Amino acid sequence: MRRLPSLTALRTFECAARHAHFGRAAAELCVTDSAVSHQVRQLEEQLGATLFVRRGRHMQPTPQARRLLHSLQQAFERVGEACEAIAAPDTQAALQVAVPAELAQKWLVGRLDDFCRRYPHIDLHLHARAYDVQDVGPDLDLAIIYGAGPADAHELFVRPLPPLHFFPVCSPGLFNAGGLTRPEDLARCRLLHDDQDGGTWAAWLATHAGDARAGRNLYFEHAGLALEAAANGLGVALGDALTASEDLTRGRLVRPFAASVGSLGQYALVCDRQRLERPAVAHFIDWCVALLETPEFHSRVAQ
Repeated sequence: MRRLPSLTALRTFECAARHAHFGRAAAELCVTDSAVSHQVRQLEEQLGATLFVRRGRHMQPTPQARRLLHSLQQAFERVGEACEAIAAPDTQAALQVAVPAELAQKWLVGRLDDFCRRYPHIDLHLHARAYDVQDVGPDLDLAIIYGAGPADAHELFVRPLPPLHFFPVCSPGLFNAGGLTRPEDLARCRLLHDDQDGGTWAAWLATHAGDARAGRNLYFEHAGLALEAAANGLGVALGDALTASEDLTRGRLVRPFAASVGSLGQYALVCDRQRLERPAVAHFIDWCVALLETPEFHSRVAQ
C-alpha cells in the first residue's frame, strides 16, 4: 500500500482549497486559522511543493493544488458513498447528468420512464446544456457531449454513440400541400436551421440538390426548437435518428426525401473514469447504450 500524507492534512487542504480561504476553512472544520496553516504547511513539506499563493485576502491554490483538490474530492466522495452503502444499503442514489437541450427534449425525456422503472433507487437530476459545451464539470456524474474529440485516457471515459445522419423533415400538412417532389423544390421552402451559419443545410443541398439555395431561412438555438417549428408547419428542418425519432413515430413529422448527409460530429457519453465505479453511473451508461442497440433505432438510421 502506498504511503499517504496525513489524512487530517489532506482533509484540511481540501477544505482550504475549496474555499480559497484559510479562515473559512477553519470555521467549517471548527479549528483555528493557525491550525489550518499548520496542516497545509505540513502537507507542503511532505509533498515538496507549494500549494497556495496569497491573493489579497484569499489563498489561491496553485495548479498542482487544483489537480490534487480534484482527485481528493473524488476520493472523499467515493469513501462517503461506500460508507453510506454499508450503513444504509437501500438508500436512494443521486445521479447528476447533463445532456444537450435538443437531445433531452426530443429523445431522452420520452424514454426516462423506462429508466425510472428499472432503477427506482436512483434519483436522476437531468441538466440541459448547450450542444457545444465540451466539459463534464466537477458537479456532474456524467454528460452527453456532442462532437467530443479524443479524450484524456487517464481521466475521462468516452463512449461514442452511433454516428448521425441528417435528413429533411416537415409537417404532414406541408408535405401534403404538394410542391416537394424533388430536392430542388426546397429552394421554394423556408429552411429551419439549428446552426447559425447554415452549414448543415448547405452540406445537404450541395450533396443532393445541386445549386439549389433557399430563399427564406429561420434560425434557432438548437435542434429541438427547429424540429418543433417544422412540426408546426413553419418550414423544413433537418432531423436525425435521435432527435426526430419521436415526432416521426407519432406522425408529427414526415421525411419528404430519404437522402441524408453524415454529421461532422457525434454524441458521446463522457464521465470521469473514477465515477464509473458508481453503480448508478454504470447503470445509466448501459441503459443508454442498450436503447441505441435496438432494431427500432437501427431501422430508423437506415431509412
